[in-house]
Amino acid sequence: MKINLVKQNDFNSIESLEFSEHDIDDLSENELLINVHCCGISFADILACEGKYQDTPPLPFTPGLEVSGIVEAIGSNVKDFNVNDEVVALCNWGGFSEKVKVDSKFVVKKLKKMPFDLAACMTINYGTSYYALIDRGKIKPGDKVLVLGASGGIGLSAIEICKARGCHVTALASSENKLSECKSYGADELVLTKNDNLKESLAPLGRRKFDVIYDTVGGSYTTDSLSFIEWEGRLLIMGFASGDISSLQTNKILLKGCDVLGIFWGPFARGNKHFNLDVLNGVNDLFNKGLIKLSKPTMFHIADFLRPMKEIKERQSIGKLCLYTDSFKRR
Repeated sequence: MKINLVKQNDFNSIESLEFSEHDIDDLSENELLINVHCCGISFADILACEGKYQDTPPLPFTPGLEVSGIVEAIGSNVKDFNVNDEVVALCNWGGFSEKVKVDSKFVVKKLKKMPFDLAACMTINYGTSYYALIDRGKIKPGDKVLVLGASGGIGLSAIEICKARGCHVTALASSENKLSECKSYGADELVLTKNDNLKESLAPLGRRKFDVIYDTVGGSYTTDSLSFIEWEGRLLIMGFASGDISSLQTNKILLKGCDVLGIFWGPFARGNKHFNLDVLNGVNDLFNKGLIKLSKPTMFHIADFLRPMKEIKERQSIGKLCLYTDSFKRR
């Protein structure tokens, strides 16, 4: 079967990706073939293309970790899905494609009232944030939460989940437009980044401390976060959008009695042998109750993949960015 997909033959940069026609292999007994409608774009896609991801995928490589679509074929051992089911899936890469094969254990049925674009983009961002904040961070009503890099897809998901749990959320972002987006998702307090410096940015808040700091930025932001965390607070290490990885001062961790938690939610994390998609049930429950609206993505046709990837790499994007195929256009 011939399909169009985004492909890279050598890890270099996102500029080396191409959109072209290729063959797709036959299904294994536990796989589904999904006719892709939408595929969310994440910072991990950029890192993988540059050969900088934690687990380097094999070549040739197709980015894309989260898709929504319709089941087109099922393997002989698949029991819980049927052809024409509307589904959401976590891929072992390969999502930037018209069709993708996915192990059935990483697929869930899509809520009927959830559009394909929202469904594709809730998996990684909202799944990760739910796991980070509720399963690991143990947020509770009244907690003061600081979200760094708050205007990205994962930052907005954190804002919504925190507000659904009754927390007070302070959002930090680098422009007024980005802060306006954070406000629309429920942030209580908006802080404009000054000179790319956390201490200078938070100075107007005085001696404010936070129960939970949600750090997607890394670098000096991680190090400086320890100055703003409450006694026995939680610093959640989510990623390194700044491109820098900090070295934490362990004496500050001791003096604050705080927890520093590394968050890597996904089936392909090393050592994550018990991964499942249960957190998506929690996300769906919040959506059904109207407690979250899910981040509405900005859409790009799959052939125009390079433009949104550049926006994410250059930290110009606001909210979630998503690719769509011709199958989505036809609906």
